[in-house]
Amino acid sequence: MLLIKLWNYLTGYVIIKIVGEYGERLLNHAASKNLYLWDVKRESRNELTAKINVRDFFKLARLAKKTRCRIYVLQRVGLFFIISKLKKRKAFLLGALLFIMAIYLMSSFIWNIEIKCSDDDLSTSVMKSLRQWGLKEGIFKYGLDKEYYLDKLLTEYNNVAWAELEIKGSKLTVELVKKQLPPELEENTPCDIIASKDGIIEEIIHFRGEALVKPGQTVSRGDVLITGKIILDGGQPKKQGEEGSNTLLVHARGIVKARVWYQKVVKVPLVKTKRTPTGNSKKSVIVQFQDHIFNLQWGDIPYTLYDKKLLKKLDILPKLAGGLKYNVVEYIEMEVTKEFLGIEEASREAEAELLLQLGDVSKDDKVTQKKIEFMLDSDEKAVIGSMIIEVVEDIGQKREIV
Repeated sequence: MLLIKLWNYLTGYVIIKIVGEYGERLLNHAASKNLYLWDVKRESRNELTAKINVRDFFKLARLAKKTRCRIYVLQRVGLFFIISKLKKRKAFLLGALLFIMAIYLMSSFIWNIEIKCSDDDLSTSVMKSLRQWGLKEGIFKYGLDKEYYLDKLLTEYNNVAWAELEIKGSKLTVELVKKQLPPELEENTPCDIIASKDGIIEEIIHFRGEALVKPGQTVSRGDVLITGKIILDGGQPKKQGEEGSNTLLVHARGIVKARVWYQKVVKVPLVKTKRTPTGNSKKSVIVQFQDHIFNLQWGDIPYTLYDKKLLKKLDILPKLAGGLKYNVVEYIEMEVTKEFLGIEEASREAEAELLLQLGDVSKDDKVTQKKIEFMLDSDEKAVIGSMIIEVVEDIGQKREIV
């Protein structure tokens, strides 16, 4: 029903008044001739009002003569009549078209960039970096590679936990969430240095405080490595929580390096499934008006397996004017192919995946040992790769003495 009304609005329709004793007979004749009238209302005994498409109006007028009825046009509605009026005012029409084109052209560029972040210094720095990377006012918004700029932001700024780019109209909003790092303890705050992870102590240097572990000793996460509680009288240390005048609380400082291990496991199937395009595709035009979506295409999509690709996106009218959108979508037929990798090729892929996952582990730390193992799973359908890396790193972490 909505589609019919939209079509009648585009082609034009008239609101008419039918005067005569045989108005119902005229409506019956119109129905027999497949003439569509809607919103039919009786105004008085011999008067009816209705709406009819402009093309069917002339056919109805010929039928009215046979039924001794008169038809009066009360109102002309639709795009057809609007265009007819504009044809007589060519200068106005040309100016309106140029104005619309100018508005659309201007709205195709980014004119305002906003950084949403709780840290003003970070916002200023990110804005400066974006301008250096070419993302600034006046850039064409269509085809803007958001992923490129997001990757650049997350790579350049280690203190950014999450970032998002959103374009609304001619405004680009960059939303940032800063990492919540644990607060640094002040120098006058008593604290211990504890183990941040399990490991075997390789080297310990205490600048302030008392070392409680030695090289070669195994420690667990949370163990105290350098204590900030120093016994002054050389007596026996008190129980935990007991502090007297012979105990000095200091801000422990030192370096504690230990051997720690990182392990990753991946699974690569011997038979790899791929989706490849067949070369067949079909395009479709999708028109969206408010919450109504019209898919303008001939027939159904003939593919059982396909990928959907957006070729063109055009906002014809803004949301305030109804939100008319025009999209061109391409449906690409895909087929599933299977490739037998074999044990050697699957092992190489597993190794590459393991190196990718563990490649960033402690870049500044010393790798002392690396071990890679491969095995078939229980069904002998996949290769399981396991990698263990041993590194020497500083595992010290400060914890306030409460």
